[in-house]
Amino acid sequence: MQGTIAQLAALVVHGNGFLAGAVDDAAPFPPSTMNFCEFVRFVDARRGAAGWEETAFAPDPLAWLHRLRENGTHALRLMHAPTDGTAVDGGKIPDRMLAGFVGGGGLWHLEALGETGADHWQGRWKVGDRNHPDRKVWQVTYGRVARNQPIAGLPPIDLEALKRTLAGSLSATAAFARERKLDGFAGAFENALDRLDSPVPARELFHADLCEAPWLPLPASQLLAAAQPAWVFGGMGSWNDLGFEEGLQATYERLSEALYDGLNRAIVAAANASMPDALPSARRKPARPRRWWRLWG
Repeated sequence: MQGTIAQLAALVVHGNGFLAGAVDDAAPFPPSTMNFCEFVRFVDARRGAAGWEETAFAPDPLAWLHRLRENGTHALRLMHAPTDGTAVDGGKIPDRMLAGFVGGGGLWHLEALGETGADHWQGRWKVGDRNHPDRKVWQVTYGRVARNQPIAGLPPIDLEALKRTLAGSLSATAAFARERKLDGFAGAFENALDRLDSPVPARELFHADLCEAPWLPLPASQLLAAAQPAWVFGGMGSWNDLGFEEGLQATYERLSEALYDGLNRAIVAAANASMPDALPSARRKPARPRRWWRLWG
């Protein structure tokens, strides 16, 4: 799974555990999604006459969670909005082709849900010291780019249905890869399939701590675990870099789009399964259509 997405999912999963009192107040944030980050800080980001203005909010994820709780936040929610493609040279590149680049792959953010509405937080990743002795090259800043937005009600999460859909997509894509003798990719998809049915799905994963939160239901852990080996959407040498003759290319494109969509849906639903079972109706507001804010940073 791409590091930017894994970190967002971790903030939601472990943040909800913290807000629900399932995590010790002084417990450090799970390390795997922070391993290569020089810092992960949080700011208020407001648009002024000269552009975005930043005010410090919290120096690290644990301090951020403490402050959110003090401000009345009761849950965190992961959100992903696909785009209709990025215009390049008169054409459009689909989200999955840009997923390996920072800021590509659709629009990701998280919502902090409180009594008066939802605050929206969006991440910005920048390369810092490329020669950092501990390989902590990323400088990550999350900006609160919108406040007190209406809390949109979402349909109930059916994790078992998502598992079935993702399993079908993985099976079809694995078969396509095996037939083309793309055994490395086929093995990754089959690994993901195995994790969808495993009682210990996170075993030997880099982001095992993302899936092992005890307040996550098993199907959510299975989806988050399966998404890690199945995430093959990067740059050169990745699944995105393949090409086939015309007839096979159409099949490859169809399978790839279905898998990419299924993985994004699975990650969002699984992370949000860490939320309280139901939000009190008084806290819900009808969503009002509005344009997505300009990307921050």
